[in-house]
Amino acid sequence: MSDAVHNRALDATLQAAPKRAPAISLSGLWASFQTSSFLLLLTGAILTTLLIVLSTLPAIVEHQAGARILPDVQAFNHAVLVVHVLTAVPPLLIGFFAFSTAARKASPKWHRWAGTAYCVCIWVSAVTGFALATANSAGLVAKAGFGALAIAWFWTTYVAYRTARRKDFLAHRRWMIRSFALTLAVVAIRPMFIVAPQFGYPMEVWYPVLTWLCWVPNLLIGELYLRSTLYSGRLTVLKRRPTRA
Repeated sequence: MSDAVHNRALDATLQAAPKRAPAISLSGLWASFQTSSFLLLLTGAILTTLLIVLSTLPAIVEHQAGARILPDVQAFNHAVLVVHVLTAVPPLLIGFFAFSTAARKASPKWHRWAGTAYCVCIWVSAVTGFALATANSAGLVAKAGFGALAIAWFWTTYVAYRTARRKDFLAHRRWMIRSFALTLAVVAIRPMFIVAPQFGYPMEVWYPVLTWLCWVPNLLIGELYLRSTLYSGRLTVLKRRPTRA
């Protein structure tokens, strides 16, 4: 048999052989995990927004919920609560689209406007949230929990804004992730109100704990993500190493 005939027979055999499925790569698993997490958090944000619009806001408007920032000044107390809630909702949805690389590249101007709206809403919500924290009737631990959240939320967002203005986008990414991790506190605390009583303790016991539990783990997870990824979101362990000569 000639070499040409032999090579054609070998090619036909290789083409007919069943192809092995490619092994699942770590980068593929990480990309799937990121997408799944994004969709899960987005779903939680949308459901939380609907809950606030359909339940929380009507209760506030009907004066079924309130605060006592200034005694005997109900109009002021009510206004602070309304402003806090209304300005807390937009960043919850804006944040997801601000993190979209495709949207940012398609319209940098829209990204800047959305980022500015995100920051302004958070600053207003954080200031009014701090005022509400001082009026919290659940005790010192609850006051400190929500008060610390308001301060951290304001500060991380301010630094994120300043780094963007300086065009330090590496630092901007880090501080925006920290800011958004705190923004997600409103999503985290809703299920906690349902799950916590199932452990057999009254809400009076759980509530002060939840004022910390709704945001401290978020911030820790955000820090873990920052230490594990590059600017592109790629895992640091997948970073290409220079080949040795």
